[in-house]
Amino acid sequence: MIPPDGPLAVTYLSMDPVSSTVGSSQVLAYVERMARLGLAIKLISFEHHVDTRLEGQLADLGVTWLPQRYGRRGTFGALSRVVRSAYLLRGSALVHARSDMAAAAAMAAGVRTWVWDVRSLWADQKVATAVIRSGSLQERVLLWIEGRAARRSAAAVVLTESAIAALDSRYDGVVGAKARVISTCTDLNLFSVTPMPRGPVRLLLAGTINLFYDLPTMLEIVDEFRRRRSVEFIVASPEHTAWEEELSNVEVTRVSVSPAEMPDLIASSHLGLSICRDDAGISLQAAMPTKIGEFLACGRPVVVNSGLVDAARIVNANFCGSVYGSSGPRPVEKVVNELEDQLLDSETPERCRVVAEAYFDLDRAVEELVGLYGSVSTE
Repeated sequence: MIPPDGPLAVTYLSMDPVSSTVGSSQVLAYVERMARLGLAIKLISFEHHVDTRLEGQLADLGVTWLPQRYGRRGTFGALSRVVRSAYLLRGSALVHARSDMAAAAAMAAGVRTWVWDVRSLWADQKVATAVIRSGSLQERVLLWIEGRAARRSAAAVVLTESAIAALDSRYDGVVGAKARVISTCTDLNLFSVTPMPRGPVRLLLAGTINLFYDLPTMLEIVDEFRRRRSVEFIVASPEHTAWEEELSNVEVTRVSVSPAEMPDLIASSHLGLSICRDDAGISLQAAMPTKIGEFLACGRPVVVNSGLVDAARIVNANFCGSVYGSSGPRPVEKVVNELEDQLLDSETPERCRVVAEAYFDLDRAVEELVGLYGSVSTE
């Protein structure tokens, strides 16, 4: 896989910790595979603490890891990370900029060839989750960065097809011609398909649960199941959620699991919940929560909302879950009827797995990414 003139060198910049749940699945998993394929990877990330075991693991793969102190949160902390990143990126031949802030650092460093890993319509998501105010200076700055990244990046990686349409409508079609869809993929080797478990129906809400999600609507699903049968509602979140008051008022089982334990937790459940807020608007079009691919990889159906355009299309087309949101016309009774039919169908686990293999396969995503690097590095 190593080209005759030497390995392709890539500097991969993540503004978030790679030792976190998402960092582990969506950064480390990619970086480790690319290193095994012969790429020379320099990884820059911002960490709350440095995992020495991980440091050794990456060194053994030939990855040069430059972990940086995360520092303050908020606007000034983000600006500090951009400035420090720009200094570290100087002279890099090819940069993978994961997020808009990483893109800002690549542009500030004067990097000629860099890939914009969009991840989300970030400014819109910050407004939707009330992190910043609509019309504020912060929003205008983030949209300015987004526009510059759309025009100056050598290529773009997006999570959904609908993200390309949203960006092209803003920036005169400049993104679509250079964009590839590489979703929030999953190491399928970590998840095995098993029959549905016996006993009470177990509904699982896993991962970070911030204000981008719609907990009240997910509780409607839980309540309707409970009206019919015995149900266990499980919440597995690495930290306190944005919905602690609402969770305190319902019967819920709280668990804490490591990334390595997540496949077993999903396998012990019947159904995954990943309903985002329908009023989050256009920001949903670029979103694909990691948990969707993980549920399907384990053979478990998942409930999403229609605003997650690509996810809703996949679920509807393949009968691997259901679509339900606060603004949708479908009654919860009909949705739960549909889900119960799937839970009784012995072919559901295998059908979900086939969908995961088609849309969320990490190995295929890495091949796509390496091919993208090769194409932009020769231009």
